Amino acid sequence: AMQELETADIAARRRLQGVVTPLGTDAIGLALSGGGIRSATFALGVVQVLADRGLLKEIDYLSTVSGGGYLGGFISRRLGAGAADADLGGAHGPDPGPVQYLRQHAQFLTAYSLKDSWSMVTATVAGMLLNWTIPLLLLVLAAIGADLLQKHAAPMWGTIAAVAGIATLCVLGLYGACLRGQSDRAQRAGQALGAMTAMLVAILLMWAVELLHAHLPTALSDVRGHLQGPGSIAGLLGLLSVIGPAVLRFVPWLERPATHALVLKTAMAVAGIVVPLLGLLVYLLLRSYASDHGVVGLSVLALSLAVFALLVVDINQTSPHRMYRDGLRRTFVQIDENDPGDAPLFTLNPQARAPYHLINTALNVPNSTHAALRDRRCDFFLFSKHWSGAPSCGYRPTPAWHTSGRAPVDLASAMAISGAAVAPNMGLGAMPTLRALLSFLNVRLSFWIKQPERRAGALHAGFGCLLREMVGIGMSDDSAWLNLSDGGHIENMAVYELLRRRCKFIVCVDGEADPEFRFQGLMTLVRHAQIDFGVRIEPRLDDLRRDATSGMSRAHAHLCRVRYPATGQSPAGIGLLLYLKLSVTGNESELIKRYRLNYPDFPHETTLDQFFDQEQFEAYRQLGAHVADGLFAPALLGDGGQPRSVPAWFRSLAASLLLPDDA
Repeated sequence: AMQELETADIAARRRLQGVVTPLGTDAIGLALSGGGIRSATFALGVVQVLADRGLLKEIDYLSTVSGGGYLGGFISRRLGAGAADADLGGAHGPDPGPVQYLRQHAQFLTAYSLKDSWSMVTATVAGMLLNWTIPLLLLVLAAIGADLLQKHAAPMWGTIAAVAGIATLCVLGLYGACLRGQSDRAQRAGQALGAMTAMLVAILLMWAVELLHAHLPTALSDVRGHLQGPGSIAGLLGLLSVIGPAVLRFVPWLERPATHALVLKTAMAVAGIVVPLLGLLVYLLLRSYASDHGVVGLSVLALSLAVFALLVVDINQTSPHRMYRDGLRRTFVQIDENDPGDAPLFTLNPQARAPYHLINTALNVPNSTHAALRDRRCDFFLFSKHWSGAPSCGYRPTPAWHTSGRAPVDLASAMAISGAAVAPNMGLGAMPTLRALLSFLNVRLSFWIKQPERRAGALHAGFGCLLREMVGIGMSDDSAWLNLSDGGHIENMAVYELLRRRCKFIVCVDGEADPEFRFQGLMTLVRHAQIDFGVRIEPRLDDLRRDATSGMSRAHAHLCRVRYPATGQSPAGIGLLLYLKLSVTGNESELIKRYRLNYPDFPHETTLDQFFDQEQFEAYRQLGAHVADGLFAPALLGDGGQPRSVPAWFRSLAASLLLPDDA
């Protein structure tokens, strides 16, 4: 059913556009890679050239990930609302209306007034404080439990530690037995071992803290006194928690990409030391309060925090996701200033005027029971008009998926999830040592989505989801709540789903940050394609690599074969992949040369820079147009540079660029 609905949409688009090529194994895909606004702007130049050449109408599938999804959402929304392909053209000017609107709103994360700036600051701080109710609840419960143990069963600390140690040894033995027998239970036993070991470590730490608490009553009393005055440390910390983000937002020097990166690295290093110490201090203060005043007050506090954390806090709303989504909606989804930008995915492209849009994200499943996912820690999660889901959790009709309450998944939300680059869990790029810290500091663009027709203990993503995100336990494909992040965390070229559909011709626009020209995104795709589908892609990238002396490449693009194996439904076949790399060769326009002279990191400036000014926007857009124009050179095509169709274009390129088939 999934394939039938996609095929019907593609067939309707071909009829509407007058494409007479019979529908079969000749599908054409356009893939726009991740890379933030840099990737979107570079891809814009490429797409404009395709529109000017009359070839955009032949694209069947538009597959996007992360930053490529910005432009993909723009294309789907504009064409789906009735715009003509020519409205997305104008590679060499003048700008059509939609492109002019996009250019004027390119700084999608920028606040345009003091009110907007302050709203962004307060929303960030408020979200962080709301999330802190959850770890605070755990600290209060720990303090209550420790006080009760001290007063009623003090000797049990050692007993509990001994029992936990014995239980850990037993689970360790079970794990070893499972491994010897090559049992599938080894995975679950390993998880149990990890949980038991964590419990033992926690108990030992609590024991050590209790010893510390017993020997530091005077020091704690002094600290508590400082925390209670009008000029207290608590007041100072509260003030800094508000002023800090404001300074980062309002001081221009701190908005420079290089400075921003340095500040972030320094802040994370400092937070990695301060946050655990602060947690220890809060716990000791709570223990001191319990010793002096009993646990009644703390019990009331715990109950209040529990009600708030379980019934009120929605970590999808307290995270930066909402601001990110709204910024993307204003720039790439809205038709004009008066358009609210409400675009549920299942209502997109009602007349089949746009390519079928595939929005790629990563499903974080570090605890999956699927053997194939244990090393990757994630799966390919897809949003599209008719069906959404992943192979591990299954696909359901898109209207059944909701972002909050009963609101269906909309285009802006899917784009924001696909571009959730920074998160506690990041698939192949996960950093377990920073998982808890990133969650605590609310540095999380990831999104929790509930599986349709699955019963869950909570109506929204709250206490349980944040706790699992912090510790990385209980995140699997069979959970009611699924954690989604940037599709680039598993595959950043957006080509994978096109290979699943065995597209005959694929244009891949690679705008990811790759200053060393290591082609990590492309090589990850090659690996996944071979392992998952048996599809062989063997690019030869020497001409694309940057010369160490000049910093330039010999070519912008590479054409290679895609070898599809025979399956139960399809015979073996050959496809073609046209790979366009973000690169310079020295024959670019003077505007591009001047920009590169002023900014030597161009065209691989850091992805942290999402605030493109007019000059920067135009440099990347013109580079994309220049790269695409080069692929229509008469000397390369031999037909005057005006191919009649995408298949004819690929055949001409193959005659000039493709090496002999030595397979």
